[in-house]
Amino acid sequence: MTAVVGPNGSGKSNVADAIRWVMGEQSLKSLRGKKSSDIIFSGSEHKGQMGMASVTMVLDNQDGRAPLDYEELVITRRLYRSGESEYVINNNSVRLLDLQLLLARAQFGQGAYSVIGQGMIDRLLLQTPVERKDFFDEAVGIKEFQIKRHQAVLKLARTRENISQAELLLNEVSPRLRSLSRQVRKLEQRNAVALELREAQEQYYGSLEKYNREQLATCQTELAKIGDGFSIVQEQLIAVQTELANLAREESAQTVFEKWQKEYEDLSQQKNNRETERAILLGRMQTEYAKSGQQNLAWLESRLTTLRAENARLRAELEAAEENARILAKGVLEKKQQVNQLLQERTESRARVGQLEQRLLSEKGEQSYWRYSGLEAVQAVLEERHRLGQVYGTVAQLAEVKEEHCLALDVAAGAYLSSVVVDNDRTAQTCIEYLRQNQMGVATFLPLNKIRPRLVAQDIEKLKLFPGVVGLAVDLAKFDRRFLDIFSYVLGNTLVVRDLNVAREIGIGRVRMVTLAGDVLETSGSMKGGYRDTEKKRRLSFAHGDSPYRLQSGVAKDQEDLEEARRRADEGEIAYERAQEELRELLSRTQIVTNQVSILGVQKQNSERELSGLEQEMSFSNLAPEQFDAQKTILAEKKKQLDAEIEQLEKNLRTAAGRLEEFNDAQEQKKKRIFSLQENMQSLQGELNKIVEERNLKQMEAVRVETKLENLAHEAYQETGTSLELIREKGVEILPEAEIGATQEKVQKLKYQLSLIGGIDEEVVKEYEETKSKHDILTDQLTDLKAALGDLEQLTEELDEVMRKKRKRGFAQIRKEFARYFGLLFEGGKADLVELYGEKADLVLAEEDEEVVAGEDLRSKNTNEKILVGIEIQACPPGKKIRNIQALSGGERTMTAIALICAVLHTNPSPFVVLDEVEAALDEANSQKFASILLELASRSQFIIITHNRVTMHAADALYGVTMGNEGVSHLLSVKLDH
Repeated sequence: MTAVVGPNGSGKSNVADAIRWVMGEQSLKSLRGKKSSDIIFSGSEHKGQMGMASVTMVLDNQDGRAPLDYEELVITRRLYRSGESEYVINNNSVRLLDLQLLLARAQFGQGAYSVIGQGMIDRLLLQTPVERKDFFDEAVGIKEFQIKRHQAVLKLARTRENISQAELLLNEVSPRLRSLSRQVRKLEQRNAVALELREAQEQYYGSLEKYNREQLATCQTELAKIGDGFSIVQEQLIAVQTELANLAREESAQTVFEKWQKEYEDLSQQKNNRETERAILLGRMQTEYAKSGQQNLAWLESRLTTLRAENARLRAELEAAEENARILAKGVLEKKQQVNQLLQERTESRARVGQLEQRLLSEKGEQSYWRYSGLEAVQAVLEERHRLGQVYGTVAQLAEVKEEHCLALDVAAGAYLSSVVVDNDRTAQTCIEYLRQNQMGVATFLPLNKIRPRLVAQDIEKLKLFPGVVGLAVDLAKFDRRFLDIFSYVLGNTLVVRDLNVAREIGIGRVRMVTLAGDVLETSGSMKGGYRDTEKKRRLSFAHGDSPYRLQSGVAKDQEDLEEARRRADEGEIAYERAQEELRELLSRTQIVTNQVSILGVQKQNSERELSGLEQEMSFSNLAPEQFDAQKTILAEKKKQLDAEIEQLEKNLRTAAGRLEEFNDAQEQKKKRIFSLQENMQSLQGELNKIVEERNLKQMEAVRVETKLENLAHEAYQETGTSLELIREKGVEILPEAEIGATQEKVQKLKYQLSLIGGIDEEVVKEYEETKSKHDILTDQLTDLKAALGDLEQLTEELDEVMRKKRKRGFAQIRKEFARYFGLLFEGGKADLVELYGEKADLVLAEEDEEVVAGEDLRSKNTNEKILVGIEIQACPPGKKIRNIQALSGGERTMTAIALICAVLHTNPSPFVVLDEVEAALDEANSQKFASILLELASRSQFIIITHNRVTMHAADALYGVTMGNEGVSHLLSVKLDH
């Protein structure tokens, strides 16, 4: 026995409160507080407040009463002003429930009889039977089982709740699982059909691709052969055209003829002069032989006069004829030049016609571009432009740009490239109605009278000087100035820059920009760009030099050029034939005049020769006889010289005549060669046209096959989601051509089957698996919960049975000891404990917190079963008849309560008991009795008694004095007493 003594207010009761608190007390009212912070020291005038409250209780566990492998238990509870709290056993944090269970197993209880404070004596007797039952439950030692049963009941309730929730979830999941199961079965069926469909499609598309590629390869082989033939014929045609051009560029035949004709005429003149000299010389020699110098003078004079007059007449006529011949020769020369020019023009016109025919055939092959580009409506309008009104062409056709700027301007113009420019809105209306009536598609029209130019931003001019800026897009295109508004509208304020880095330096969003690589940066801040394949794909584009996609005039314009070239060729042919006829007439007239000149020249030469002879004869008649011999010798030598010169001139004349004849023959051969070359050129041109037409047809066939392959690839990807390359790499079986149609029908049937099955989301399988997994988990959980429910129900039944047996034994012992201790304290009288039974419906239990141990949960399947509902205390001191313990006096109630506590401690002794001034109401005699009972019980329990009673102090083994100084802090003083 240990007694704690001290004056009132010194803090003695704090010892009991601290023990109760460290053992898990949760009621602040029983701890004399209203809130948790009241437990923490609030300070005093000389002492500051504390930040936490901490109590540590050390228990001796050498007998192993507490089921822990420690000989000494150190239990600590802390509370902080922040509201946080903790329980620690031997430096290990535990829960309150763990602490309560540990103390219950060691026969402790924080709210029953281990710590009995002031006022609890009266409350024990004044409690209701139901409240008193909890005290006796702890007193008979079933607190541990109550805690376990209470936890089991809580688990049972949670298990039932979990079972209910699991069943609800299962009821929700099961219908969905059944629906998903049906869908999965359909999906499996659909997948089987889809797999079969995919295999059939891959065979179908793979076979079609193989045969189309073979057809394309055949077309390309034939195209290569046609190309070789085309090259050969084209080389032959170029050779013929080159030869014709060379023949046309050769020196004019008239010039050569005149040169050689002049040479012949000069030789003839020289010969005539020499013959005249010789005739004169012969006349003089004849005069010498006449031997008579005076007999013919009168006749000679008369004849000389006549010859001089005739010679003058012939000279005048010859001069006139020669003048006429010169005029005609000049006309012939000019006409020949005209004929040669017309011949060259005719040759060039025919070559131009051939080139245009070849180009037109090629461009007709290019018409597929419009069709495959979805611009059939634009092509239709361009072909009917003259019937529809003033149609200038597409935007792409009306401008030309440098090749390095082409891609940037194509991207800047965008969809406007294919827009058709017309003169006014009426023409646009006519074109639209034409397209609508003939169902030829849709085209965009830009009327000149309606389109207005875009306003140029003020800072554009400054930005044009920025490093890396190529220029304003509209400034980089060459076009007719009448289309300025159109291109201003189409290209607007678009700035062409070198690359994206330049654009970022200028500021994205500041102005619309396009890079040379075709990246577009809008004023909204959006950026569009990437790789653009400019080689493999046809695209509508601005014209740039000899671009293969230059569509500046189109097929209709080339058709016009061909018709114009043919018209000019026909006109040139007519002009050439007319000039040839005029040349032949001039040549005939020239020949007549030339013959006349030749006759007059001969007559003149004969006249001059005769006149010269007569004049020499007149001169010889005046010579002396001695002069004749010398003169005759001179004349003979001169005659011999003249004969030699005349003979040489005759040879030269024959050579010149032969040259003229050869020239005439060569000219005739040249004409024949020209005519032959022209016929050969026409033949080669016709053959080339046939080859071009054949090539174009074959190219169109190849384009059709390529288009089929492209469409096939697109269709295959749309249908299977796989490219033809991957299908080819899989090595699918290639079907015979005869089976492709059947396979296509099979594909259609499988598609129809899929349509009958309906569309099922592929996520259904995932959802089914998730739902099935959830269903299985819920089923397993439900099974486990039901098994746990059965185990918990069995556990509660077993605990109930254990508690009933233990309560029965313990209550009987307490009842017996209560009567004994009551008799000792009152020296007689009667006292008894009566169990009150009732039906379950009559039981009213207060709801307690989950972690606070409540009374026994006396649930029963049979609601009419009689159950224990409370404990009634009967006490009658000697010499009195008292039916209600409330009729007892204060001292009697205290002694009765002490008798009951002593009976409990005797029956189920606690390791220690704290009594806080429980004997305060007893007199000295009764205090002696109480002390003697405590001495008896002290052999089984440790007693800590807070008291003012001297008798109790004398009975104690040790005294602890509690004092409090001015700082408001309690101090302990221990005194050990030897008896």
